Amino acid sequence: MTGFVQQTIELSRIDASYDELLIVGTNDGLLLFSKSEQRTELEDRNITAIAPSRNGVWVVVDRKSVWHRDDRGEWQLVTSTIQDLQLNCIEPLNGKVLAGTSDAHLLWVAHGSIEFINSFDLVSGRVKWYTPWGGPPSVRSLAVGHSGELYANVHVGGILRSKDRGRSWQPTIDLHSDVHQVLTVPDRPSFVLAATAKGLATSIYGGDSWSFDQANLHATYSRAVAVCGKTILMSTSVGPSGAKAAIYRRSLDQPGTFEKCEQGLPQWFSNNIDTASLTALKDKAAFGTSDGQLFVSEDAGLTWKQLASGLPSIHCLTFLH
Repeated sequence: MTGFVQQTIELSRIDASYDELLIVGTNDGLLLFSKSEQRTELEDRNITAIAPSRNGVWVVVDRKSVWHRDDRGEWQLVTSTIQDLQLNCIEPLNGKVLAGTSDAHLLWVAHGSIEFINSFDLVSGRVKWYTPWGGPPSVRSLAVGHSGELYANVHVGGILRSKDRGRSWQPTIDLHSDVHQVLTVPDRPSFVLAATAKGLATSIYGGDSWSFDQANLHATYSRAVAVCGKTILMSTSVGPSGAKAAIYRRSLDQPGTFEKCEQGLPQWFSNNIDTASLTALKDKAAFGTSDGQLFVSEDAGLTWKQLASGLPSIHCLTFLH
């Protein structure tokens, strides 16, 4: 871990004003960055999903188990999955954790137990879900709306919505849109965003209808989306292989105004900036790459600086405050 310590020294030099806690999930532990320090927790574990909540942080380890970190910094194993399912994403909600899995299932995790959401397995159109390579579809991302409505992104199967806390589900967007991430906007009720293979999808009606924005993008294949105040950030590349990947920014209220983020960034990244690898809090943003680079912005993506490099492969990240 010598190289990692060296990165800590560089962090204190280049980013002394950094005052938010940035939590980064990698294939070799959970990294915590703050203004004064950098440390590793859950060492030697593959952290594949992160979700903050009012009572701490939840993570998925090795795609198989859910762990919780309380306000004292203590970790506890909550539960492990059953059967041969992999955990792809989690969303804490009212004392429970909603989890999306391989084979396109949803689970409630609570008090060490797992409960399948059977209504999701019976949703209309499920038989049409697919993947381009012929494997089974999976739940890729989750989001919670202003009034508690739930959104589950199936890859490939569109975005499903529940208005009754998971008791029933309805399809929204065309499943062939190839959605990679769904996101709600906390201070914008009924506003839903999605990073898709056709660019940015937006609904101002809670998913009842959608519009797509591809203007000014060098390509339409998008994997991750985040919101900094009134600015949308989105990762885009030429396709699943990830060639010519970049970050774009756009006003939340002005479709057709995407511009490529360039100041402080390489011209292109060789791999996709993936789902869950781009995050934002107020005017701050951060993203990580599969080759261990970590970038941050303090002005909603207008300018960027490299916070660290040479890290283990980054899968997910989030801010805490």
